[in-house]
Amino acid sequence: MALFKNLLFYLIALIGVPAAFFIIVEQGLKFAGIGAPQDFFKILNINGQDYYQDNPAFIHQFYPASLGITPIENTFSALPDDQTIRVFILGGSAARGFPNLNHGFSRHLEILLEQALPTKKIDVINTAMTSVNSHVIYDVAKSIPAGPSTFAIILVGNNEVVGPYGPGTFNQTFLSNLSIIRLIQAIKRTRVWQAANVLVGNLNPKNDKETLRWRGMQMFTDNNVAFDDPRLETVYEHYENNLFDTVSRLQDKGIHVLLSSVPVNLRDSAPFSSQHPPELSDDALNTLNRQHQYSAARFKDQRFQDAVNALNAAKAIAPNHADTHYQLGIAFEHLGQNAESAEHFQQALDLDTLRFRADTQINTRIRRVAEQFNDTAFNFVDSETAFKRASQPKQPGWNLLLEHVHYSFEGNYLLAAGFAEAILETVDASSQSALLPAQEIAHRIGYPNFTTIDAMGRLLDMVQTPPFTGQSNYVALVDFINGTGAARAKQVGSTQDVIKRRKALVATGRADWQIHYELAELFRHEQDPESALHHFRQVIQEYPHHGSSHLKLAEIHQAFGRFKAAIPHLEQALNYTRDDHTLQAQTLGALASAHLKAGDPSKAKRRLLELIDAHSDEIELTLKAYGTLVKRAVEEGAARDVNQHLRDLEDYAQTLVRSNQLEQYPLLPRRMAQILSLAGRHAEARQWAQLQPKPAES
Repeated sequence: MALFKNLLFYLIALIGVPAAFFIIVEQGLKFAGIGAPQDFFKILNINGQDYYQDNPAFIHQFYPASLGITPIENTFSALPDDQTIRVFILGGSAARGFPNLNHGFSRHLEILLEQALPTKKIDVINTAMTSVNSHVIYDVAKSIPAGPSTFAIILVGNNEVVGPYGPGTFNQTFLSNLSIIRLIQAIKRTRVWQAANVLVGNLNPKNDKETLRWRGMQMFTDNNVAFDDPRLETVYEHYENNLFDTVSRLQDKGIHVLLSSVPVNLRDSAPFSSQHPPELSDDALNTLNRQHQYSAARFKDQRFQDAVNALNAAKAIAPNHADTHYQLGIAFEHLGQNAESAEHFQQALDLDTLRFRADTQINTRIRRVAEQFNDTAFNFVDSETAFKRASQPKQPGWNLLLEHVHYSFEGNYLLAAGFAEAILETVDASSQSALLPAQEIAHRIGYPNFTTIDAMGRLLDMVQTPPFTGQSNYVALVDFINGTGAARAKQVGSTQDVIKRRKALVATGRADWQIHYELAELFRHEQDPESALHHFRQVIQEYPHHGSSHLKLAEIHQAFGRFKAAIPHLEQALNYTRDDHTLQAQTLGALASAHLKAGDPSKAKRRLLELIDAHSDEIELTLKAYGTLVKRAVEEGAARDVNQHLRDLEDYAQTLVRSNQLEQYPLLPRRMAQILSLAGRHAEARQWAQLQPKPAES
């Protein structure tokens, strides 16, 4: 008995006391407002009702905030609703809809379901983010709320090697133990970790050149992973376990899961990097290069069998050289030998050492997971096979994708149709109505439009950097994107052409809020504010949580001198700033200005003080708020208020100087001089005007 008591005492001392101390510190930090919730969705109260809203801080446990990776904006009711079918999408940039989010498969799916189920409200909520993998979506699934008629689509697999904890990523160490990865993530979600991370950052501040910035796929190009790298098997095991656990986590909430295989570009995406055996002699390497040069010449001559012979000779020297297999795929396709072509395209994918595409093993693991869920709350949607079937007798390429993994309009429609059929079979198995055709979907979502042209421009910029520049079909890729962009621009036509088409859609009663938003922006461009106002109002009527529309409505009202009308929209906009401190401060400043011009200086003062208290790191906006407060107090003859504001301002400015902010914000002396001059403090104003930033230490 004494031994048991001693053992219990030691366990309490070793585990219980530190754990209790940790919990107390964690709760204390939470109470003090230090750190942020790390769930994907957070709950906020808007006009007395609870809503879920995306949390930009979620991704910071996987990637630095400086990379600018953000979720798609979503705000939706926290109250269960039997009349709403809610579909969550989990995945990476392909599922997100890159390069044009408004025309991704989630938008197609929403229209398809609305047409097929006219008595139901359809909410498609896309949680997909750039460069995430199954480690991330496992944590996203934790935040997805349960509810009646809720579905979750999982389309993930392209970033397993290059995403968080993969052997090809750039900012984390590859780990072979999944339990340790999940433990690390649990620790990162604590406020203790967040506070420690901030403290370390403050002790070792980085200058602008050292701060990590998003540079796209070229950030990953130094991390080749060969087909026989032993770490790959661990990647596949982690992926399979994460998928299984994600599906289970969702089903435990009563959510119906649609797990999709992952289609990629096989035919028109050459490998990003190929490797030959490291022990290859110089003579063998020279022979290999000659065979490739000879095959390239035979392609130009359209002597494809000779090209096959040369490439087979090259394959005998370096059997796992990815681009050799890719070239064989092209040659066999020209010879009409499509089965052989498909085999080599698949091998080229699997042997690519820059692993930005879901390979054969990824889709095999998806199917293995799917086999373990054969109940009524699960569907396997074989999108990979659907893409191959739609591309016959060839393999999926630019007919359905834009580059290596991101889908064209046609590819997005094919994905959405597969998901819609699975959902409709579950919701209304008796329904026999055909899905809307692709042409009608294009009309409903406004494809193509000016954002399509912009997206193709961004895509062109992207493919003109590594790793795309290393692809053997790089020139053809650039030509394809240029040609596609030009064709879409011709379809779009002029601004007036687009307005005419969108107004015709509105007249049918089938325009959604996104069409109204597009029209509002077009009318703003055409300097027709009243028409813009009308369509912004339609946006808010259909989707009251669109922060940008609230801000633009307020802007138009203010331009017409309707300040009281602007105030409710600015107040609503504060609910949708998503921890963007600059936007919050700007909105508070605009709200204060509107109150002043509407003749309510007390409310204006309250908003300005709120700005100063909550956003002192926004130096320009804080100084502007102080300036407005001082100016109003001087005009009202409120000497006590003038003195109080100036004392607070002086304390604030001196704090900036002591913390070496003067170099970062060199306008501080001028701004201080201007505000002090407003109050008649000319001597102090001259002293501030003479203050110069200290030169940076070398």
